[in-house]
Amino acid sequence: MVAVTPDVVVAPPVDAPDDAPSRSRPIGLVPSASMITGAAIAVVWFWIPLAILVIAISSIPSVIGFLLAGVVFIYLMRGVEWLERVRSEAVFGFGIAVPPRRLSHYQGFQRWAHQLWLDVSSARFWKACAHHYLRMTYDVLATGVAFALLVFAFIGPAAAIALDNSDAEAGLSFISPGLAFVLAVVAVAAAIAIIVFAPAVDAPIDRWLLSGSPTAALQHQVSALSDAREGAVSSAQTERHRIERDLHDSVQPRLVSLAMTIGLAQTKLDNDLPQAKKLIAEAHDDAKSALLELRNVVRGIAPTILSDRGLDAALSSVVQRIETSGVPTTLNVQLPQRLPDEVESVAYFVVAEALTNVAKHANATQAVVTVRFDPPSETLHVSVFDDGVGGAAVITDAEASEATGLRGLEDRVRSARGTFTVSSPTTGPTIVTAVLPCAS
Repeated sequence: MVAVTPDVVVAPPVDAPDDAPSRSRPIGLVPSASMITGAAIAVVWFWIPLAILVIAISSIPSVIGFLLAGVVFIYLMRGVEWLERVRSEAVFGFGIAVPPRRLSHYQGFQRWAHQLWLDVSSARFWKACAHHYLRMTYDVLATGVAFALLVFAFIGPAAAIALDNSDAEAGLSFISPGLAFVLAVVAVAAAIAIIVFAPAVDAPIDRWLLSGSPTAALQHQVSALSDAREGAVSSAQTERHRIERDLHDSVQPRLVSLAMTIGLAQTKLDNDLPQAKKLIAEAHDDAKSALLELRNVVRGIAPTILSDRGLDAALSSVVQRIETSGVPTTLNVQLPQRLPDEVESVAYFVVAEALTNVAKHANATQAVVTVRFDPPSETLHVSVFDDGVGGAAVITDAEASEATGLRGLEDRVRSARGTFTVSSPTTGPTIVTAVLPCAS
């Protein structure tokens, strides 16, 4: 199995809703309950990730212990970041934009290990860690102070009365009961104020550490555009090689045979008319075959049915052609409307090329094509599954001089600023997936 090019892509950030500021609620019953609950959980939870991190650092000489503890810590904090975002949205209603995340283009174990390194070396990961501990520390302190004030409010007056009534010879003294009651009222008011208004500080902490910086967002845009440009250039070159290959392997031999047959017919016209007629009939068949193959080449460049009737009809046509080759194929298309031409074109070629590979190489007994539009993220999800033999992979640049299959699809998807993945263990099955942004 050939390794995938070691480039990385950047996952697009999720923009906050336009009405997010109007839905924010930094003060109220829910934020207060969230702060108190978080403080109660933090009493135990505060030490668990910290202990795992300390174990990882202390296990550096053993390597294996360091790696195991480090992997646990990374996955733990990635899950914590997701939970904190869900909590922030549920409590404050912010909808904070998710910072971009770099995604590895390796496959298999190498992809997993490289993705861990990309995560742990990113500012997003450590900002999430800092947010989690800063938020826990603040919640514990605020709730602890409020709890201490309430304890004083209930115990202080009772203690003052008890000590005031005690024997003076005992040498005990305390504030007067009247002052104790006044201080108790003040303590209760202060505790209520802390519980009500302290969550207002949690809100800016979320915005500060869970959102990406403007510079990072700009760098993401530049990186995405640069990657899309490289994908477009590479896709155009790959497409040119494919057209040259198709013309050289199919249409050109037919035309050469046609020319030779017509030449032989010309030599037979004067002395062997029946043979000349036979050769002309053969030339006519060659011309029709060449015309058919030329149409197939044109269909591979710009299918007319796609522009006329849309993606659903075009994919149905592709599935029908694949089923004639002996691979039963199920097509599931969920599209509420026509999509941008570029997105439909890329999705069409992903499915067409993937199914062609299934028919030629997979020895599959069935294939499933799923095309689904996701309205919240405005993305098109395309997947092609087959139960045949695996081993499919996007090859490296050094091996791609004549390659136009999965590498060409990856370049097409990159040019549309999408993501392309291939999961194909040696024993199968194979799943080709593309996620294409549809927003303007």
